Amino acid sequence: MNIRFASTLAWAFPVEEVIRLAKELKFVGVEVWAEHVWKYESMPKRIRQVKEETNMQLTMHAASWDLNLSSLNNGIRKQSVHEIIRSIELASQIGADNITFHLGKLTLADSDVSIHEELLFESMEELDRKARQEGLTLSLEMMEWKAKEFIIKPAAVKKVIVPFFPQIQTTFDVAHIPLHADIFSIWNEMPEVNKIHISDATKEILHLPLGDGDIGEEILNKFLTIENIPVIIEGFDASKDLMVLKKNVLYIKRNGNRLKEVVR
Repeated sequence: MNIRFASTLAWAFPVEEVIRLAKELKFVGVEVWAEHVWKYESMPKRIRQVKEETNMQLTMHAASWDLNLSSLNNGIRKQSVHEIIRSIELASQIGADNITFHLGKLTLADSDVSIHEELLFESMEELDRKARQEGLTLSLEMMEWKAKEFIIKPAAVKKVIVPFFPQIQTTFDVAHIPLHADIFSIWNEMPEVNKIHISDATKEILHLPLGDGDIGEEILNKFLTIENIPVIIEGFDASKDLMVLKKNVLYIKRNGNRLKEVVR
C-alpha cells in the first residue's frame, strides 16, 4: 500500500519530527503542509536531511488557508499566487515531488463563473511556469460541494487542467464527495489523478478519522489500497496526544486483513 498521512495530523510537532514519527508508524511517507513548515520556521535543508535519513517519501500541500486564486480582488489573487509559488519552492527544497493546491472560489455566491475561470487560468499560468522551472508536478484538488466552490465535478476539473497537463494534474479527495453520490462513478470520470486524499465524513463534518463517519468501510478500504499513486490520510490535530492519528492507525490495523483482500 502507498499510504502516507498529512503533517497536520501532528500539528503540535515540527515537520522533522513528524517524518520520524511516520517512519516509526511504518507509513510510506508524509504530505507536508507548507503552513506547517512556516509555523515552526523549520529549515528546509534539515527536513530534506531527515527525509533522506529515514527514506521517507514526501509530497506537499501548498498554502491554502485564506487564499483565493480566483478572487475578483486583484491583490488577494496575486498574494495567493505568491504563496503557492513559495510552496513550490519549498517543495523543491525539501524533496517533495507532488504539490496539491486549491483553486479558489467565487467571491460572491452569485458571481459569474466564467469570470472566475478566466482569473483562475491566469493564476494557473504563473504556477505552471514555476512548476516547470522547478521540475515539479502540481495537483489541483477537486473541492467539496458547498457554497462558492465551482470546481466540484470531474468535467470542471478537466476543463481547467487540460491546457496545463501533464504539469498540472488532479487530487481526488474522498471526503469531498457527497454521501448520497456514487463515488466510484465520479472517480471513474476524474481526469489525470496523481494523488488521493482520504478521511471519513458525515453530512455535517469533513475530514474525520477513518471509521468515525458515514462513508463506509467498503469505500474507504478500496481507496486505501490503491498503490500506483500516493494515498494521503487527512485531518487536523493540534494536541500532543495524537489521538486523531492514532485512530487512523488503529483503523488500518483493525482492517489489515480486509485491506489485503481488496488488494488481491
